[in-house]
Amino acid sequence: MASHPIVHGLSVDVEDWFHILDCEGSPDRGSWSAQPSRVERNTTVLLDIFDRHRVKATFFCLGWVAEHFPAVPQEIVRRGHELGSHGHLHALVGPLGPDGFARDLDDSLQALERATGTAVQCFRAPGFSVTRAEVAWVVPLLVSRGIDLDSSLFLTERAHGGLPLDRRGPFAIQGPQGSQLLEVPVIPRHVGRRELAFSGGGYLRLLPLPVLRASFAEVERAGHGAVCYLHPREIDADQPRMRLPPRRAFKYYVGLDGVVAKLDALLQQFHFGTLRQMAARNPRDATIALEDLGRA
Repeated sequence: MASHPIVHGLSVDVEDWFHILDCEGSPDRGSWSAQPSRVERNTTVLLDIFDRHRVKATFFCLGWVAEHFPAVPQEIVRRGHELGSHGHLHALVGPLGPDGFARDLDDSLQALERATGTAVQCFRAPGFSVTRAEVAWVVPLLVSRGIDLDSSLFLTERAHGGLPLDRRGPFAIQGPQGSQLLEVPVIPRHVGRRELAFSGGGYLRLLPLPVLRASFAEVERAGHGAVCYLHPREIDADQPRMRLPPRRAFKYYVGLDGVVAKLDALLQQFHFGTLRQMAARNPRDATIALEDLGRA
């Protein structure tokens, strides 16, 4: 157990209400610019909440957002938060392949740097969509672009990715020629033999506050932090509603009106920081070689 307070990671995937993955019923990319955007308003609300609690977060911003609303990443940086890339067009990693992923990553990094004048060194894949099938080429590509912190691994099975791995904290991935990438994964709560995701997205909206508090406290008692992640749309009950299949509509819209109160309660009870602060102040797991990660 650490002698100082455990720091949980606080992160935001900066995308708009229509940036939904792999789903019929969502606006196609050609119509994105014509949609009524909510991302500036919602990101500002989150920034104000974090200011009120005097906490910093890591914001993974789409390059598309930086191109169309440069004030969003500018304000994130101005308020002292950590800025990362969430890709450019919110595309799943696997279907892109290495060449498509590299182009999308480069477009996002260039858009974010044009908007802020600052080179970005953090990345999170849309949908946490890095699996064993992609990790062998994703890690070297990230390192080659100057990325030194990644948060693309979700360490249990999920819809768009998931890489089950017995880890409890951030760890370094040893890549080619001695390169290293710091991985800050989303780690589920372990209840017996079951793995229960709880710390962000739909889980944050769906789970009652007592369950969320108990889950963060349980992870903390084990000597580790959790990575909380959310999207600006998740605090916006008035956002436009897409015609989605019933299951996707439930997952996308459940609990929107309760997130701000839950977030306020969690930020008041627990210590949070950027993902880099979390990795610096909490215990780390052992370094793992890239080839072993692909087989793990």
